[in-house]
Amino acid sequence: MSLPHEYIGVTNRPRAVFRRGYAAVGRRWWSVAALAGVAVVLLGLSVRSPDRFGVLVVLLGLGCILVFVGLRDPVWAVFFLLIATFTRLALPDILPVDPFLIAFAGVIASAAIGISARTITMPALGPVEAVMALYVVWNIGSMVALHTYQATVPTTGEGISIWRFILNGTVIPFVLYFVGRSVFDTEASVRRLLWLVLALSGYSAAVSIMQFRGPTSLVWPRYIVESPAWDSRAVGIFNQPVVNGLILIVGFVVAMFLAAQKGGPAWRRVVVVVVAFASAYGIYLTHTRVVWLAFALVLVGGAACARGFRSGFVIGLVVAVLLVATHWATFTSSDRAAGGVGSEDELHDRLNMIATSLGAAHEKPWAGWGIARFAAVNTYHHSQWSDDIPWERGFGIASHLNELGILVELGLVGLALWLTVLGLVLLRLIRSYRTLPTDGLCSSRLGFVALTAFLVLIVTGLTVDLRFFDFPNAVVMLLAGVTIGWARRYTDGADAVAEKDRNQEAVRT
Repeated sequence: MSLPHEYIGVTNRPRAVFRRGYAAVGRRWWSVAALAGVAVVLLGLSVRSPDRFGVLVVLLGLGCILVFVGLRDPVWAVFFLLIATFTRLALPDILPVDPFLIAFAGVIASAAIGISARTITMPALGPVEAVMALYVVWNIGSMVALHTYQATVPTTGEGISIWRFILNGTVIPFVLYFVGRSVFDTEASVRRLLWLVLALSGYSAAVSIMQFRGPTSLVWPRYIVESPAWDSRAVGIFNQPVVNGLILIVGFVVAMFLAAQKGGPAWRRVVVVVVAFASAYGIYLTHTRVVWLAFALVLVGGAACARGFRSGFVIGLVVAVLLVATHWATFTSSDRAAGGVGSEDELHDRLNMIATSLGAAHEKPWAGWGIARFAAVNTYHHSQWSDDIPWERGFGIASHLNELGILVELGLVGLALWLTVLGLVLLRLIRSYRTLPTDGLCSSRLGFVALTAFLVLIVTGLTVDLRFFDFPNAVVMLLAGVTIGWARRYTDGADAVAEKDRNQEAVRT
């Protein structure tokens, strides 16, 4: 059913959040607070880094411009946060505070201004938001409670910042899910979001390819080529092949979706196709089995369910099958660098960590050993899966299984809350995919993109603790929130049209 624009919020008019929110909070208060904040920051810069004061002042000026833009439009505030989390590991430590913290505060402030000025509709709170809040509270409770071990990696002595662990892996993704439901209410804003995701994943694909094929002099950050955490795998800007592969898969799906959009200049389609090919090749270069598995599932799912843009998935699936069939001996070998999947060391790591996790959960089943304590538990209570597996495999490292890490640290209560969040969001995404119209940008095709990204997040979480990585969680939960918000507006519009029809029919009768 085609609905009038006034019912589903489809408009390309620029947002005026800051202008109206500015008046709502008061011009005088805002000016005084801004000047006071700048003065405090300048004083802190002069005390903390007197030798780099000039550079920091320039960065402060640039930051003020970004703050102004972000407060004027919460969509831009979200974009700044995504970019800040994407580059978090690569940015030098020259500011008194991490940029992503400033960007996150900007998202909250911009959304608050918009809600107070009534230019943003406060999304209705439901079971998903309630369980998310309970899960965050459970994390915070675990942070302040006393536990047997400290939040450290005993084998290296490295400490773990618990509040940042909770913020990066839980709070930021949940907030972006909530903000995405209401802020991205125009097709223009959704289109900009998709192009930003495509640009960031395209950059990750480019550095992944250049890590092995050059020119390496163009690769930034330099640790990708000079000291990657995995020499034989494409680690991307995250320095982690699984997370890099996750983002490349999301970029591939977004590229397929944008390539199917009608209209626009030809160069856009060329760019989209290039990013799609680069993402697929970058996925191969990760040489990571769970990434390949997730990509295979995406290709099969796209070939079956991507209505209106399944051709790219079909072609990718055929090419992948042919490559595996023609290189079967290499594919089944234990040479990971050559593309083999037969290596047993990583499997042994995970089997020993499963044994350790189950034993630890049996000792402290309900509340767990404490947030960010898995490495400590895996050091002092490390277990062996069987006598056939070397005891030292997986010793003393962080969890490589997202849900088992939560079970050990937060107990059955924490795991139940987390799985409930996943289940409720997944159900809403499936409902959105079925509810949204079949054509247009904000359609069931967008629902397929968000649903696919969410499932890839779950699959890749089977081999890595994704709570350590903010960007993949943030972008996937944001896409989920945007899609669910559009489905809700479309449903409300349909209900409004039906109610109007019933009233007109009642008047006629």
